[in-house]
Amino acid sequence: VTYANYTISGTSASIHNITAITGCVETCVINFTMYATDTNNNVKQNSTLLVVADVTRPVVNTTFNVTSPVQNDVINFSGNITDGVGLVSANITYNLSGAVTYANYTISGTRASIHNITTITCGAGCVINFTMYATDVNNNVKQNSTLIVVADRTAPVVNTSFNVTSPVQNDVINFSGNI
Repeated sequence: VTYANYTISGTSASIHNITAITGCVETCVINFTMYATDTNNNVKQNSTLLVVADVTRPVVNTTFNVTSPVQNDVINFSGNITDGVGLVSANITYNLSGAVTYANYTISGTRASIHNITTITCGAGCVINFTMYATDVNNNVKQNSTLIVVADRTAPVVNTSFNVTSPVQNDVINFSGNI
């Protein structure tokens, strides 16, 4: 609590005070109150509340159950979300073979865990963007995006042949291969 006392005279006055906001990082309320007492001991009070805004985005940490999936694997994309004030919603978005899927969640409190299970339907080399968004009660938004590349685990096919099947000394052998 800080007090500033002024002695004034006359029938009107203008006073001001410059205050540095300390001890309040965000989402707190500061009460500024002024009292005026006249020469007859009449008192008038005026209070103004100042709310310091929440500007901190939620924290979003995501994980996958596989890091190098192949076609037809099942991916579990999960996230832990925290916020110092309160959470409102979360969203998981992923783009699989040109089709964008949205999974929306209503959440509350200061901690939440959400997940989405997806079967990989695209082939080797396909890139899937998984994104999780979280929104807090003061409309601060945080996103966490991860690209997953579908692995190519198919061994190449190699066909080879010789120009002769029973070589003898001094024969020229031609070994050919197709990949």
